[in-house]
Amino acid sequence: MSELIVNYDNLLKKIKHKYAIPVAAAKRAEDLEDFGRPKIDPALAKKAGDNINIAYKELEEGYIKIKNEQMLDILIPKVK
Repeated sequence: MSELIVNYDNLLKKIKHKYAIPVAAAKRAEDLEDFGRPKIDPALAKKAGDNINIAYKELEEGYIKIKNEQMLDILIPKVK
C-alpha cells in the first residue's frame, strides 16, 4: 500500500486545467511502465509504490510539465 500523499491543491496552483492533470499523470505513468525511470528521489519513489503516484509526485514537484498548456486555454469557458 502506498503512503505518498500528493497535494492536489498545489497541482492546481501550477496547472490551471484540472482535467489535464490526470491525463498528464496517466501518460507519464505509461512512460514509467514502458521504459522510464522516476525523476524523484528513489526512496520517495519506493514509498509512492506505483507509477501513477510517482507521476503525480513528479508533476507536483515540477519534474514534468504539460507541453503546450496554452492550447488548453480554449477549453476554459468565458462566463460573465
